[in-house]
Amino acid sequence: MNWPGKAPEAGAPAPLAPLTPEQQRVYDTGKTLFNSLCMACHGDDGKGREQGPALIGSQFALASPQVPIRILLQGKEGSIGLMPPLGATLTDEQIAGALTFIRRQWGNAAGPVDPGTVKEVRAATTGQGQRLQPTPER
Repeated sequence: MNWPGKAPEAGAPAPLAPLTPEQQRVYDTGKTLFNSLCMACHGDDGKGREQGPALIGSQFALASPQVPIRILLQGKEGSIGLMPPLGATLTDEQIAGALTFIRRQWGNAAGPVDPGTVKEVRAATTGQGQRLQPTPER
């Protein structure tokens, strides 16, 4: 059990740094997008459904931001399901928002995703045109 001013217990995860006002705005955009687009496959609780894998503790969603950005931009094929490419449909801010929401929801403790990073990854991967087939090491 933790409370302000209490020293963290040994082995306890470090508390998440609060979002800046701009990061909170991006998060809120992502929450709205998740609820209207992503929830159907991944569930409102992040536990996944038949069509989409769980996002709680997901090695892909919580990896370096470039990994989930590429998955959203270009899609992904693999044994745990198919993620359609959304790069042509979503803006950099929408992708950053959805990922920031996912990475900080349901007990996930990853950092926010910046729209500028999405823009860089989009520019670096434009024209590749094939879905990722990530291995567990990615």
